Amino acid sequence: MDFLFDLVNVNRIESRHDPRNPNSGKVMKKCGMRYEGTLRSSDWNNQGVCDACYYALLKSER
Repeated sequence: MDFLFDLVNVNRIESRHDPRNPNSGKVMKKCGMRYEGTLRSSDWNNQGVCDACYYALLKSER
């Protein structure tokens, strides 16, 4: 994340995960990302259509 913020100069990093895998959300929180919400039936995985929990971190929040 430091590379993207400091060298690439991005303002926002975002990620998403299937809510049936809450450990992925724990990793995102540990990286400093904030939960922004869940989009219903907005993603696709090996089990078919699924919800997506979105997390993000802004450069100003580091």
